[in-house]
Amino acid sequence: MSTPRVMARTTFGRVFADRGWRGRVATLAVAVTSSSLLLAACGGSNSASSSGSSSQGTPVKGGTLKLVGNGDVDFIDTTSAYYDVSYTLERAFTRQLYTYASVPNFQGQINPVPDLATATPTISANNTVYTIHLRPDAMWGTTPPRPVTAQDEVLGMKRLCNPASPTGAPGYFEATIVGMKAYCDGFAKVKPDVVSIKSYMDGNDIAGVKALDAGTVQFTLTQPASDFLNILALPFSSPVPVEYLNYLPGSPDQATHTISDGPYAITTYVPTRSISLARNPAWKASNDPIRKAYVDRIQITEGIPSATSAQQQIEAGTQDMDWDQNVPTADLAALSARHDPNLVIGPYGDNFITINPLIAINQQSPSNAGALGKLAVRQALEYAFNKYADSQVYGGAVVSKPLDQAVPPGSVGNVSGYDPYPTPGGKGDPAKAKALLKQAGYSPGQITLKLIYRTNTVHPQIAQTDQAALQAAGFNVQLVPVNPANTLYTKYLENPTASQAGSWDIAEPGWVPDWLGNNGRSVIEPLFDGRTYGANTQDWGDYNSQAVNSDIDRALSASSTSDATKAWQAAAKQVMADAAAVPVGSQKTAIYHSTRTHNCVFNFFTQNCDITNVWLSGH
Repeated sequence: MSTPRVMARTTFGRVFADRGWRGRVATLAVAVTSSSLLLAACGGSNSASSSGSSSQGTPVKGGTLKLVGNGDVDFIDTTSAYYDVSYTLERAFTRQLYTYASVPNFQGQINPVPDLATATPTISANNTVYTIHLRPDAMWGTTPPRPVTAQDEVLGMKRLCNPASPTGAPGYFEATIVGMKAYCDGFAKVKPDVVSIKSYMDGNDIAGVKALDAGTVQFTLTQPASDFLNILALPFSSPVPVEYLNYLPGSPDQATHTISDGPYAITTYVPTRSISLARNPAWKASNDPIRKAYVDRIQITEGIPSATSAQQQIEAGTQDMDWDQNVPTADLAALSARHDPNLVIGPYGDNFITINPLIAINQQSPSNAGALGKLAVRQALEYAFNKYADSQVYGGAVVSKPLDQAVPPGSVGNVSGYDPYPTPGGKGDPAKAKALLKQAGYSPGQITLKLIYRTNTVHPQIAQTDQAALQAAGFNVQLVPVNPANTLYTKYLENPTASQAGSWDIAEPGWVPDWLGNNGRSVIEPLFDGRTYGANTQDWGDYNSQAVNSDIDRALSASSTSDATKAWQAAAKQVMADAAAVPVGSQKTAIYHSTRTHNCVFNFFTQNCDITNVWLSGH
């Protein structure tokens, strides 16, 4: 069972921008359904458009790539940023020891490849010591340029658990690297100011992270971790320049003093309005095997509330790519049916890797005298949602499918055929939900839930659809709009103060696994390991189960893949038994680009095309 509580530390995870498709509809049930049926009828039609097929021709350099959308990044600081929109930006101005290739197929994006590293690591016989050599000619965009060193990588690791704006994923590092937990435990006691943070970092080391020389970094692990390169490929693991010690992590000052080691540098940043990037003169194509950097500049325009408006601008050629919104549902069917070469649906193939929405349940909310802390009330929520209707709003079977468990298909921990709360056609069971409410001591209409939702893309329609389903199941629902979109996470879900105050009861975030393939810990651990709940948490509902925590530990220490899989599946089943969250759908992402944009290869990590590898014609 779950045990709500408050702790002083952070937890871990990554949020999906939860883009969506806004339909041009007044009568949702009729207009959206007709579009969705069209999509279902042409279910195989997205195969060409989802392969980056507009890459024909010889790439040319130059021009300004223009992206358009609604919201902003959560942070620009690599230590704190944990949002797929932020990752799109970070792809352009940061580098990691390892990253993921930009290739137009699913399998090619599963395994990390060397980025700043010269090759795969040298690993000790007991699989716990990783020695990695850095490219000697990778440079920071300082004046004058200077090499990115192993000391910079150590500094990036030491900065992760700072008390001002820590990483959202401490569990990945504390459970894996020798001495990381002790270092972070000490850091948690430090005042969150520039002087105190710098003093602690200067005076304390992580036992398992060492710079052997300027070009060699060594990690010592607590136990073998077959996914350690995936952890190093996270933007959290980026090296940082020593200048960052002069600014509070995650602060506006840090954001305006960003230093690039990637192909582009941020030249201007106006929060919620625009971001401009230009070539980083210190970057050399010869030492970056991943990013071709064809365009000269990148311009991101934010604050466009309507996905329809963004789509019109891209089709007209005044903008080039989506930023944080997607193809409107009403347009998606027609674009897919005519095999529009500018439509990209990813990930490629039949891979619905994203949980969206994943209904977060605030178990510590004082609203309704703490009703969400009762298992029967949360189980009533499991039966209440019309998952089929939500999937239709998103665009139907081509891009969205109902989901019945907390781990999406294709991720370790998913259990084939498992459906602990079945409903007819995935459309909910109001009678069952009301029966559970009665069992918990509540009559219909007695519980009022504050449902927070974003006002961009399709989210208002999703919120209205969910409100109708919940009210049919015996709940009252108060819709609370949130704008801009990124503040759903930063202001509410990741903010324990707001959660404890009952500022929200349920929410509709989404989740992308942090990596593919061997990815058991990239869903269950971030979302449902409650031992390090606190600021920047991804355990949005404050769920804490001793059984799940034990299963996580068992999975991470397992000696075989099959044993680890069994442990992850046991954890996933316990999460659902406790009704910790309501998985509504698994999803693909539909984006659109201008006719002049080529080689728009979908990247699962950013949930967008790789902006460092597109090129422009006719600029």
